[in-house]
Amino acid sequence: MTDLSRTQLIATLNYGWGTYVARYRALSPAQQQQWLAGQGYPSFRDLLAHVVAWWVDGQKIIAHTAAAPAYPLRDYDVDAFNAEAVAQYAGLDEAAMVAAYEQARAAWIPLIESLSDAAFHNPKIADRLYPEIIGHLEEHTLPG
Repeated sequence: MTDLSRTQLIATLNYGWGTYVARYRALSPAQQQQWLAGQGYPSFRDLLAHVVAWWVDGQKIIAHTAAAPAYPLRDYDVDAFNAEAVAQYAGLDEAAMVAAYEQARAAWIPLIESLSDAAFHNPKIADRLYPEIIGHLEEHTLPG
């Protein structure tokens, strides 16, 4: 990965994910419901819980792997992880979930900036950065 890719990750966090909530809220209620149904989540809070849980997990894994490249990775049951994510944040209303989302989004930037150039060539790191930040945004692209 080059500095351009580091820049691309941060730009995606700032301009893709950074405008995500506002772009969702700009949709009509009918568009919101239709989009959420297509995403498989009953509420925007639940979708954000899913994103935040993966981000927090990814940030921990990347930080540990950057410090100790032999750090072992875990296997995921994606459906179970997603269900646990929704349950973990079930007590938060949408405003509190948006705040948790913004906190997790902001935490990516210093982590990415702190990584050495060599860290970006570690597949354990690269294979989490791109899917979490770029791939996840593509997976949950908003209409319009």
